[in-house]
Amino acid sequence: MQLLNIEEAAENLRTSPITIRRMVKAGTIPYRRMGTGGKNTRIFFTPEDLAAYLEAAAVPARTRPRQGGEV
Repeated sequence: MQLLNIEEAAENLRTSPITIRRMVKAGTIPYRRMGTGGKNTRIFFTPEDLAAYLEAAAVPARTRPRQGGEV
C-alpha cells in the first residue's frame, strides 16, 4: 500500500500542506494515523483516500437547456 505524507497529498491535490492540515482537522478528508500518539503520531493518505475525497467533493456537470423551447 502506497502512503503519502501531507506534502505529497497537497501536491497531488494541487493545494497547500496547510490546507490539507485544515481538512484533516475538520474531518473533510479521509486519512490514516500511525504512531504511538501525541507528537509521535503521523498522518498519511493513500491514493484511494484522495480519490474518495475527490469523488465526494465532485460537483455534477450542469446540462444546458435545449434551444427553441422544447422540454
